[in-house]
Amino acid sequence: MNTSPRVSLSITWLRLLAPLAIVILLLAACQSKTEPPADQPVAEAPAAPAEDVAPTQPPATEAPVATAEAPAEPTATPLPPTLGVVMVGVNPAFEPFVFTDENGQLVGFDIDLLNAMAAASNFEVGFVTSTFNNLFDGLNSGAFDIAVGAITVTDARKDIVDFSDPYYVSGQSPVSYYDAGQGIAVQVNNDAITGPDDLTEGVRVGVKAGTTGERYVVDNTSATFVRYEEAPEALNALANGEVDAVVVDIPVITGFIRSNPDAGIKLTGGPITQEEYAIAVAKGKPDLLAGVNAALAKVKEDGTYDRIFAKWFGTP
Repeated sequence: MNTSPRVSLSITWLRLLAPLAIVILLLAACQSKTEPPADQPVAEAPAAPAEDVAPTQPPATEAPVATAEAPAEPTATPLPPTLGVVMVGVNPAFEPFVFTDENGQLVGFDIDLLNAMAAASNFEVGFVTSTFNNLFDGLNSGAFDIAVGAITVTDARKDIVDFSDPYYVSGQSPVSYYDAGQGIAVQVNNDAITGPDDLTEGVRVGVKAGTTGERYVVDNTSATFVRYEEAPEALNALANGEVDAVVVDIPVITGFIRSNPDAGIKLTGGPITQEEYAIAVAKGKPDLLAGVNAALAKVKEDGTYDRIFAKWFGTP
């Protein structure tokens, strides 16, 4: 059967339009997949991390980071390894702290203490003898690094040297005749002087030059003071009747009596000052000061200090 021209034309147009319809349908389908509906917000993609930025969390396969343990209890400051040899200025006329024995060797409580500190903290000490007054000049000039010898801590001395922690304080000794501080020595038959109130005008009082004993007599009494370079000189002058009394550190008076039982002198009254003895350190050496304090703490902690103290300050 023949097809009419109108029908043929319709078929022809359908054939031409079919591919176009397919393209339109495909475009619509793609648009529905790439664009969200108008009523939903568009979520922005997260920015890629920079190459040099570490991830904020470890990968799931990494082992968990261990929690740090609580810090240990603080210990004494370790001695700086740069100390090496420490030069120590001493006045070897202050028994029982520093003096020379019958063989000319330096001995005493302070000598034993410094040697023990050096052994405990792995440094060496060398001793330089000096008069008491020159100890401070020697520290300032660099002749030595530290000085010992029953050196009392005072505000005036703090201006020119630094001080370690105290190593001998008033009330530390179980017996009063080894108390830190100044005492009064008189002849055994002198009952007129029993305390500082008896150091009046006309009384001659021997003192060691540059000490807190001299300062006490000058500032607190009306007595006539006689200055001696060393404590034994003053105490020998008392034994010989050249002075009526001597004001010097109590352990020094006791040490002199022990070594000179026939000198005929005695300690009268209690301490007239309360004092602390410490190691003097040259100014501007904070590492040295810290090291000295650390070494002192070590010998106190391990019992060495107590053994040295008992050796020198037992009952006379």
